[in-house]
Amino acid sequence: MNCDICKLAIKDNYYKDPWGNKYHSYHKKDGFFCNTCSRIISVRTTGGGFQFNDGRYMCKLCQTSIIKTDKEQSKSINSVIKLLNEKGIDIALNGIDISIVDKKTLQESIIHLSNHNEETIKGITILNNGKYEINILWGLTELEFKSVLAHELLHVWIDYNNIRLNEEKLEGFCNLGSAIVYKYYNNQLAKILLQSMENNNDPIYGKGYRYMRSMLEIHGWESLISILLNNNQN
Repeated sequence: MNCDICKLAIKDNYYKDPWGNKYHSYHKKDGFFCNTCSRIISVRTTGGGFQFNDGRYMCKLCQTSIIKTDKEQSKSINSVIKLLNEKGIDIALNGIDISIVDKKTLQESIIHLSNHNEETIKGITILNNGKYEINILWGLTELEFKSVLAHELLHVWIDYNNIRLNEEKLEGFCNLGSAIVYKYYNNQLAKILLQSMENNNDPIYGKGYRYMRSMLEIHGWESLISILLNNNQN
């Protein structure tokens, strides 16, 4: 067996990324991993990669699908709205501002929110003077952008409908939005990101998602939405 990075024989311990790339253990110590797909970045495995000014790494494979233009952003927004509407979650874009911002701006917007990790956060929803503002991190791929947007739009839907949930159930429900996107696209990256969400050991985002996912499996979307709207959390 040869290393997928250097092509030299692997004779002892090795690692394997979610894509099946096998590499010597010392490559992990010295290497960088794509913050989107979790591949180890190298010429042979990803065609190389780069580092954003904010410290994130991205491989060349993921770079091709970054949301770059207003047209791409608008198309992605409409796509997510359609996916949510198909589940019975009706969201009107009037009264919602959606912006792509840099990491510093995003971090500054969560400075008073204790349940968000400023290093890993990719989106936030803020209610400002009666208008919802959704800020999403710049430099996300189309799949990432849509999954983050779906999560944030469910925050809007929950607040707009005056639904009261504890933090665990709230973030768990909003993660169902991301799951809708992942399951719709169902490509290898989507499967990896969905599994990562399933395996998340965070007591709010991970445990909360698994709880709300089980509720969805029991009730289905129509009944779950009805339960939430009637504020009957059983």
